[in-house]
Amino acid sequence: MPAVGDDQGDRGAEAGDHGQRIMDTRIGQGAPGPVPSMGSVSVQVTGQGGVPATGVSAVAVNVTVAAPTAAGYITVWPSGTSRQDTSNLNFQAGQDIPNLVLVPVGADGKIQLYNGSPGTVHLIADVAGYILGGTPSAPGAVAPLPPARILDTRIGQGATGPVPSTGSISVQVTGQGGVPATGVSAVALNVTVADPAAAGYITVWPSGTPRQETSNLNFQAGQNIPNLVIVPVGPDGKIQLYNGSPGIVHLIADVAGYILSG
Repeated sequence: MPAVGDDQGDRGAEAGDHGQRIMDTRIGQGAPGPVPSMGSVSVQVTGQGGVPATGVSAVAVNVTVAAPTAAGYITVWPSGTSRQDTSNLNFQAGQDIPNLVLVPVGADGKIQLYNGSPGTVHLIADVAGYILGGTPSAPGAVAPLPPARILDTRIGQGATGPVPSTGSISVQVTGQGGVPATGVSAVALNVTVADPAAAGYITVWPSGTPRQETSNLNFQAGQNIPNLVIVPVGPDGKIQLYNGSPGIVHLIADVAGYILSG
């Protein structure tokens, strides 16, 4: 994995040409499976798949659920810490579905994955990159965070909901969920659509700028589905989310890290 950044202790993203598989519970790689209902597995990530054995603060991992027997969610978090009340991946029974996850690694170089469903699941993880350890200070340095919920329109957190058809909401991200109040150019968010009344898409963009003609997340009616989004923040420290569907939706956002401005 070629280095991006410097050697002065600043965190910088490392990117490989393609993902390296470090876990597949279907064949017992990295952890045995299937993972039972409300069960978890611990996975070694440092020293695996091109990730250095030391000096790593976080990893980017594409996590896939395979052959789930019931609907549910997956939570990914650092080893040695309490599991947070957020989800990284939502699925239906029988649905094979992936999502990219940015997660800090524990002191032992491991991460943990929790099966929040009433059935068994198989889990697959392909490492896509890593973030160097140290205090972020250089412009463009990436600072990972333990996932923290900053938006849940189902309970009025961060914005009220549901979001109407072709409507948008504005969400404060700086000063929330561990993101500094100043000096931030962009954030990494896991955005989830919940209970959509019709098929459509979500666009996420910086506050104070025109909405772009792209989508960050596509969904079907009734489908709860997440995606990791990296989005610049506006001068007011906010982002906006647009519901490009003919029906109402609820939106959830869990912050996973930020990028320093400069």
